[in-house]
Amino acid sequence: MLNQFQSSPCLWTRTAGLILAASAALLLVGCKLKPRVIAPGTTADGVDADCANWYSVMDGPYRYENNVWGKGKARKGFEQCLLDREVAGRTERGWTWNWPGFDSTVFAYPEIVFGWKPWSGGEPTDPRMPMKVADITQLSLTFEVETTATGTYNLAPEIWLTRSGSWSKNPNPALISTEVMFWMDYGGQAEPAGKIADRPTIAGIEYELWRADNFGAGGKWTYVAMKSTQIRRKGTIDMLAVLRYLTQQGAIDPNHYVASIEFGNEIMGGSGTTWVKRFEIQAQSTAQ
Repeated sequence: MLNQFQSSPCLWTRTAGLILAASAALLLVGCKLKPRVIAPGTTADGVDADCANWYSVMDGPYRYENNVWGKGKARKGFEQCLLDREVAGRTERGWTWNWPGFDSTVFAYPEIVFGWKPWSGGEPTDPRMPMKVADITQLSLTFEVETTATGTYNLAPEIWLTRSGSWSKNPNPALISTEVMFWMDYGGQAEPAGKIADRPTIAGIEYELWRADNFGAGGKWTYVAMKSTQIRRKGTIDMLAVLRYLTQQGAIDPNHYVASIEFGNEIMGGSGTTWVKRFEIQAQSTAQ
């Protein structure tokens, strides 16, 4: 079974926190749990799980983040962790989750971040970001994942477009103009927001274009989901070709900026584990 954890000092500190809150808070820093079974054939030996909410770790220009943005909607206890293990002499990363119940508006999004994330601020993971859409000459994502899951979830890389090329150490979601998601895998009751507006084939991938205007808190941005008609857990997404298509459709402004590219599972309920076998973003701009 997924997400069954052994008794460990981390679990003891959670219990102790009811009695010694201050001491427990110190002990929980850097707490690591070891899952019994993460995926078929993989034991707890050699697998580390960092389960603190919003825990993050850098791997080159990519930030792995234990994003639990919708945890306030959970009706029961939940568990979500970033994972790492050694495979063929290199560190392989991923995440695991267990969210009881179901919520169509999403509990969490364990993910990889590239660029400047408007929701959290801080320095961009790559100094070239944000990148003006009109100046981009190459933007692609190559990936491969191994996912075992039950319940409702998706695998949804996404682009956050902003009205300005500036970034700040503080969060600034008011800059967001468009959210472009790429639904590559999905299970259970998962479905994009909005309605189907087109069914294009772009760079060899057949999509359903879902669109919702005046989206998000206060209706401040346009939501677009490019839903693959086939489950894809590996391959290359030509994001620039999609951005050009969406420009022609009037869904995005080419004078706006790609602030961040993110890659993760939106969790609406259930349990699962994703290992990232390959992840690479290629980005070039005439402004560089």
